[in-house]
Amino acid sequence: MHADKSFTEEMKVGAKLGAIIQDKDAREQLVSDPAHVLAEAGVNTEVTLLADTADTVHLIIPATVDSTRVEAGDESYFEELGRLALGSCVYRELPE
Repeated sequence: MHADKSFTEEMKVGAKLGAIIQDKDAREQLVSDPAHVLAEAGVNTEVTLLADTADTVHLIIPATVDSTRVEAGDESYFEELGRLALGSCVYRELPE
């Protein structure tokens, strides 16, 4: 039961963050005052916010890696790690 509640809460926070990131004004507010915006979204504000720009892209290194899958050469896991690391840093159109 606890896992279901935790997952539901994570999904709600994820939806809020997704909406913020997709809205130009809300995204700008997030970048300028991350502690306030994140607290309103229900996120622990002890996080570091890194915003990609046309000139800077951040590579995310996962906190944990499944060494068994790496040792096994699991290609689908490598693809998953790549998607997690790159997130949405590929721009079809450069942001302003």
